[in-house]
Amino acid sequence: MTEFPFKPRVVGWELTLRCNMRCLHCGSIAGEPRPDELSVEEGFALIDQLVELGAEVVTLSGGEPLVHPAWDQYARRLVDAGVRTYMITNGLLLEQNIDRLVASGLRRLGISIDGTEKIHNMIRNHPDSFRRAMAGARKAQEAGIQVGAVTHISGANIGEMEQMYRLLEEAGFKFWQIQLAFAEGRMKENDQYALRPEQIPEIVDFVHACQQRDGLKVVAGDNLGYFEVPAVRDKPWKGCFAGRHVMGIDADGTVKGCLSLRREAFSEGNIREEPLRQIWEDPQRFRFNRYFSPDMLTGHCTNCPHAIPCRAGCVVTAHGATGNRFDNPYCAFRIQSGKGSCGWAEDHAAS
Repeated sequence: MTEFPFKPRVVGWELTLRCNMRCLHCGSIAGEPRPDELSVEEGFALIDQLVELGAEVVTLSGGEPLVHPAWDQYARRLVDAGVRTYMITNGLLLEQNIDRLVASGLRRLGISIDGTEKIHNMIRNHPDSFRRAMAGARKAQEAGIQVGAVTHISGANIGEMEQMYRLLEEAGFKFWQIQLAFAEGRMKENDQYALRPEQIPEIVDFVHACQQRDGLKVVAGDNLGYFEVPAVRDKPWKGCFAGRHVMGIDADGTVKGCLSLRREAFSEGNIREEPLRQIWEDPQRFRFNRYFSPDMLTGHCTNCPHAIPCRAGCVVTAHGATGNRFDNPYCAFRIQSGKGSCGWAEDHAAS
């Protein structure tokens, strides 16, 4: 291999698994920190390796990143190295951290908003989470930071999408990323709120309608859409980028193709045991997504006319729903084609 074809352009970094909330849909079951999380010095060394590998975008995540003692030092180091650096926060500690946020160099922030006040607080298991997140958003905007919202749509909040649009627009949010709550972690424990595949067209239609309006920019997360009509993406879908141009790093240095992937099934190594470049550029790793042929597809994805570019969409969503990376019942095109929920239910009734 004279030139390695995969570059970790976009990186999600879980600074800590510690969290001050216990959200119903949390895929990583955040709460307590991992037993052996990276020291601050190891975090700095990781940043240097990411820069050397050519990472272009790094999102600081968790758990809740604002509970990590060095989040602002990490952000400053990344920003100074020319890396576009963002953060996803639940907003509970945001208002009191505005000065540190400004000093860190971060200028774009995603806040998890999962409904109007009552539903948001229920999903997040915290009676004051909505008020504090919105207060933090206002303070961040006043400090010159661009603020957007990130929402996991589930059965608990699907009926509030229009109300949320109006709420976020009035509050001055610049973007709204809508993604599906996937069947991992606490979502499996709260499956009464799980989305049914036949609900996906409603979400797609809503996102598309919002994209025709002026004002709040609404974007589809990587597990929503694909080859649906009407389209909710501004670029053609070319398959999941996990392990190809996306990398996730857990708080203890475990490397995965995407931060949302289950480490039990998708761990590729640990930076404490070998250099990050050695893990990333090993042609035998990340095989779940770097190597593909149509005969890997199963279920209704097998005969899809978009099989080769799509490759069953989001790995996390497909694997969480079916236990198979190559069978995705939450594909909007599949459901619109009449090959969605019924066939999936029959195929997986035994599981």
